[in-house]
Amino acid sequence: MGTYKYSYRFNARHNTSGREGAAHTHSFEVVFYLRQEIKFFHEAEKLINDYMAKYVGADLNEVLTIVPTIENMAEQIYEEINMLHTDFEVVRLEMSDSPVQTYIIGVEEF
Repeated sequence: MGTYKYSYRFNARHNTSGREGAAHTHSFEVVFYLRQEIKFFHEAEKLINDYMAKYVGADLNEVLTIVPTIENMAEQIYEEINMLHTDFEVVRLEMSDSPVQTYIIGVEEF
């Protein structure tokens, strides 16, 4: 069984400093590495799109109960997506808010 790579991009605001008015916008990218049968890829894509829609254009401090760093968000997305569906598994997730900073969670080799 192979692994699929699916990228999701969105723009959103967040404030990780805790200071009033310090919110700023990023173009986020989340890359999902999925292990599944080929016939289910469209279902995985739809589930990911539906799940991620809440972040698009959002103030992440209002949407999330965690401090919205890429590390915290990646951990939460990884856990929640894997709990939502049993026909596929996210074996690795990469999240970035700039071209030079990426947080990776999951198995190192797949």
